[in-house]
Amino acid sequence: MQGRQTLRRAFVLIDMRHGVKAVDDEILTLLDRSAVTFQVVLTKADKVNRETREATIAQVQAALGKHPAAYPEIVVTSSEKGEGLETLRAIIAGLE
Repeated sequence: MQGRQTLRRAFVLIDMRHGVKAVDDEILTLLDRSAVTFQVVLTKADKVNRETREATIAQVQAALGKHPAAYPEIVVTSSEKGEGLETLRAIIAGLE
């Protein structure tokens, strides 16, 4: 991915039920080193309650604070309920 000028942003999918795990952090660090801007998309939002959702978002925001290539906005999605999908599509369309 390094040196690909046409690559505008990478999207990293993270399961809302687990938050940022060690393997995710390795990927985020790799993107930092490659100077690739990335944005986190939290998936499976419908599988957790509101308290877990808020805790996971806080955990992900804290993790992103350590990564200079991270785009600050987190997109929360649920493919089952359609939550956040229009937002994600709009973000992707805006990058073209």
